[in-house]
Amino acid sequence: MIRYRRSTLLQHLGSPLFRAFLAVVVLPPGKAFSQDIEYRGTLSSRVAVETRDGNMQLGEVKFEPELAGTLTPNISFRILGRLRGDTQDQIEPGDPGAQSAARSDWNRRAFIVDNLDAELREAYADIYAGDWFFRLGKQQVVWGQADGLRVLDQVNPLSFREFTLGNFEDRRIPLWMANLERSFRSVTVQFLWIPDHTYNEVPSTGTFRPTSPLLVPSPPTDFSGPIQAVQGNRPNRLITDEDYGFRLTGCSHGWDWSLNGLYSYSDAPVISQQLADDGTLFIAPRYERSLLIGGSASNAFGKFTLRAELGYATNRYVLINDPTDEDGVAKSSERSSCIGRDYQVNADTLFSSQLFLSVLPDNPNGAIRDQATGTLTLLARRELRNDTIRVEGLLIQDLNQGDGVLQVSANYELTSSVTLSAGVDVFYGTTNGIYGQFDQTDRITLGFEYGF
Repeated sequence: MIRYRRSTLLQHLGSPLFRAFLAVVVLPPGKAFSQDIEYRGTLSSRVAVETRDGNMQLGEVKFEPELAGTLTPNISFRILGRLRGDTQDQIEPGDPGAQSAARSDWNRRAFIVDNLDAELREAYADIYAGDWFFRLGKQQVVWGQADGLRVLDQVNPLSFREFTLGNFEDRRIPLWMANLERSFRSVTVQFLWIPDHTYNEVPSTGTFRPTSPLLVPSPPTDFSGPIQAVQGNRPNRLITDEDYGFRLTGCSHGWDWSLNGLYSYSDAPVISQQLADDGTLFIAPRYERSLLIGGSASNAFGKFTLRAELGYATNRYVLINDPTDEDGVAKSSERSSCIGRDYQVNADTLFSSQLFLSVLPDNPNGAIRDQATGTLTLLARRELRNDTIRVEGLLIQDLNQGDGVLQVSANYELTSSVTLSAGVDVFYGTTNGIYGQFDQTDRITLGFEYGF
């Protein structure tokens, strides 16, 4: 049953951010306000059917209007909205508003009804002032050279609404920030100031609610009391809780390289346990500061491209299996790396492989995860019929648990405005694994997209 939440809806309608979103939505498609300002967008639909029982998993319609243009020779802007509905209401069933607790007050989705939400996805201005470049507003910042999994690309949090399915551009949650860049000959310096306290969105109900013991704490084996999940204290102080980023990029002897630093609250909260005096076990998230430093490099050698990333992060927390521990987590630093190789067979065919490694040098006693973990990705892509058809297969394999996911998709550009798509998503492996926990959610997807 769909429930209208009038008080929440009226609150969102009165906010300046939601009025900005509506201003974009109601504009007529293809409208050009001047030579330098344009209104465009996409209308798309997807259905997903589970292969296990043939039930509909997803029936999504999405409208994404965009207003972009140039105001002066030195100032341009972009505003992107999203209106999304799901007829099945299985991905985020019932009232999903509570799942927005990970977002700041100025970055939340507006749930018009339970299965219909509106969001101001991006809204920023680009300003050029001599050698300086400023991007101010709600935006995405992409770091690193890796595809599919993240080592350095951790500026924006992620939505796990459909777990890891879908591309990063859709899964990233844009943040309000100030992005400053300045070039010095062959080197570019980037500074980020992020006052937006928004973190990973992980569903607590629905199809892709995590159940793996690698992600969700389990009570002690001899515990029989009540368990209660509570909302943690998300950082929300404007002055003292901001995140900061710094990056240096350049090119030397054919190598594109970067040096990165990010001082931030980790997007993945620490899920800790606490036993109360009355015998109730409380499970609550908390957010911890972390410093991520690292670098990336890439170079092309004929048909081959070599990519690499290295990262070191402080204050990472992992679940432990120790009934005597007070909160069920332990702190460690983390060393992560990725090496990838792309092989461009010809203009139409690409093969890519990547190896991700994560090591906990402190080796916490009783950690649920292994001290060293590895993930392998394999990608094959083929363009056909003058690039009107794209066929792609992606395999993500966890080398420790033996589980993974296989994604096969095909896109057909029917016209310059209409694209048809089909795909299969197959999870496999142990139910305790990161991917195997969704072994019963394999699906077939069909969709279309109309651009104007």
